Amino acid sequence: MTTIPRKTGETGYVEGSFRDRHSRVLRSQGRIMRVLDETAAAEWRALTNSDFLQRAMKQGRVVGTREIGCSEADLAEFGSVWTMALEHDAIPFLSWPYEWSFGMLKDAALLHLELLGEALEAGFTMKDGSAYNLQWNGAKPCFIDLGSFERWQAGEPWAGYRQFCQLMLFPLLLQAHLELDFQPLLRGSLEGVDAVSANRMFGFARRFRRGVFAHVYLQARLSQSLGDTRRDIRKELESAGFSQELVKTNVKRMRGLVERLEWRRSRSEWGDYTKEHNYSDDDHQRKAAFVRDAVAKEKPRLCWDLGANTGQFSAIAAEHSERVIALDIDALAVERHYQQLKEKGPANILPLVYNIADPSPALGWRGLERPPLEGRDRPELILALALVHHLVISANLPMADLIEWLAGLTRSALVIEFVGREDDMVERLLRNRHDQYHDYQLDVFETCLARHFEVEARLTVNRENRKLFYCKRK
Repeated sequence: MTTIPRKTGETGYVEGSFRDRHSRVLRSQGRIMRVLDETAAAEWRALTNSDFLQRAMKQGRVVGTREIGCSEADLAEFGSVWTMALEHDAIPFLSWPYEWSFGMLKDAALLHLELLGEALEAGFTMKDGSAYNLQWNGAKPCFIDLGSFERWQAGEPWAGYRQFCQLMLFPLLLQAHLELDFQPLLRGSLEGVDAVSANRMFGFARRFRRGVFAHVYLQARLSQSLGDTRRDIRKELESAGFSQELVKTNVKRMRGLVERLEWRRSRSEWGDYTKEHNYSDDDHQRKAAFVRDAVAKEKPRLCWDLGANTGQFSAIAAEHSERVIALDIDALAVERHYQQLKEKGPANILPLVYNIADPSPALGWRGLERPPLEGRDRPELILALALVHHLVISANLPMADLIEWLAGLTRSALVIEFVGREDDMVERLLRNRHDQYHDYQLDVFETCLARHFEVEARLTVNRENRKLFYCKRK
């Protein structure tokens, strides 16, 4: 039987798991484990006797989990309260809700509601409604917080309703109805968007749009009226006799609301880039072959495609990579990529909304709850195609700093593209700017590259205006 590892410097608590006092998550050499106290262990035993959990795990909607053997002495190394240990299947790459597209957050919310509805049918509920309880296997959401499930008690209301609203429903409503990107709002607070703030953003005129009055306006009014009260509202709700059927009905209605929410933006700055690029068909095929050859030589465990747009080169990288993280600043491009992956795959690509020049920081208690991208894993191979001119000119990043950062980020290799000043795209970026970018020159770029990398192969396309480099880190 698999056992819990001894406590060492390589084994420790996952920082973001401390909020539930009844269980904690451990990480050790790629293994993910959860220790439970007697209360959580009793809930787990009841849960394992339910067909609901076994079915959800088999379908991949809940992370695969099993009990592992451990002695009291083993558990005591991690604290005196733990009585049981579980092991979870490891999620390939962690991401946070403020890095997801609209469709990703919507599908995560729908999975949460789907599982909650099934749990209620089986006599269980969820004690919270956090978007952080969901992760991704490619374009498929997966619920990871087994400690959230507990047996439903008669008269108990929907305990996670407020949290679900703040972290999933309100962000979706704001983007669907107001075209406000939710990512900066969720990045601004791990608690999400509170009802009072959401109500102010909607104002009076838009109060009666789908879902706003019932879930935003009324909740904001209730929150303000109860702000200083000493009443035990949860106790009063339980005493009022919330039947299980009423909770099921509320969850079903919420699911119907979320299913109908749509983000109708049709264009963005880079959402149509793959249709509008200025490569000839021959040049485009040569570029694709160059990238494919480089990835085939590297065969990386993890590849990051920076500025992936709708994922054309991510798909090429996925042919010879265990996992590809496709990052782009344009939320519409990422949304289109996500919908393509849902429909056609491949299953080893995770698309994320990400601004390289203004990245997701370390957030939460002691800056450790939600690590930044670089703190979660590092790739063996980075693709930086048609990206450097945006970062140096649009984001004002010094060329030397950019190349040094890429060298520190990749474990092994880099495929990078330099777009010359005569290219239409660079001319467009410089058109209404004071040209202070003396470091945006091919010779400067190659000098910076040579400090950190050995160039293995080169390719010139687009009438000599674009040059690709396959490099190995020194």
